[in-house]
Amino acid sequence: MLRRPEFLAIGYVCYDVRDEGLVAGGSAAYAALLARNLGYRAAVFTSAAADFPFESVLPGVRVHAEESPENTVFVNRRRGPRRVQFVEAVAEHLELDRLPPRWRRPKIAYLCPILREFSAVEALELVRAEVVGIAPQGWLRRHTPKGLVVKARWEELEEVAGKADFIVASHEELTREEIRRYAELARIFLLTRGKAGADLYVRGNYWGRIPAAPASEVDETGAGDVFGAAFAIRYYETRDPVEAAYFAAAAASLAVEGVGLSGIPESREEVLARLASLEPSFQGGAISPTLPLPRSADGPVGT
Repeated sequence: MLRRPEFLAIGYVCYDVRDEGLVAGGSAAYAALLARNLGYRAAVFTSAAADFPFESVLPGVRVHAEESPENTVFVNRRRGPRRVQFVEAVAEHLELDRLPPRWRRPKIAYLCPILREFSAVEALELVRAEVVGIAPQGWLRRHTPKGLVVKARWEELEEVAGKADFIVASHEELTREEIRRYAELARIFLLTRGKAGADLYVRGNYWGRIPAAPASEVDETGAGDVFGAAFAIRYYETRDPVEAAYFAAAAASLAVEGVGLSGIPESREEVLARLASLEPSFQGGAISPTLPLPRSADGPVGT
């Protein structure tokens, strides 16, 4: 019998083609593995081929994988300073009505597509969670017939933004005007900026920038996924978006210090230790439980 998960991630698992070979990943994999390591009963609803190594890649994570003829595979190439991404193969579209009934009431639901594999509207109609987070990366891109990944607009934003507790996206995925729109519509909006930290907006107001924790970067892949999942968990625990954002920044700083899934923090203690090693203003215990908000939504949009 499939027990009710406490943390449910919905989205493709995938492979990234690298010099060292195929590296397993996918936003749902990063998110669920972090949740498990932080002490939650974690689960993933995905689509993959029968040979995907779930037991070795996601130990301790419950997986419901709709069988697909092939796995989703991405290829990243460099053209000067730019990274160009291609899709080599795509798994079957996720049919959300196949989500096990017991999995539809988790404590935390994290919707994290990587290639338009399901509808956010349908997911929010089906899944009822105490905290719902959305990482719209997969709705912000599409691929051409030749497999080139290009930017796209998320058509469901207006319909679903107010139904989620937070949305987290990268500054590389959105235009200046889109950032403003996301900040206006979302209850909480986090715009990650890599080494520059993350901008936090609450109820349409710009709170400020959460600094990135110092890290010895090896691989930035999955850092945003770890940030989003860590925020979801800590927000569920505290309902304090500032404390949750600092906790997420610490978790993400650890994630970049390993290759792929190997960089995910192995325990809550590891994340807290990273927080404790920083300046007092960055430590969770030093953050006020009240959230001071400015009078306008003006922030460093586009900077």
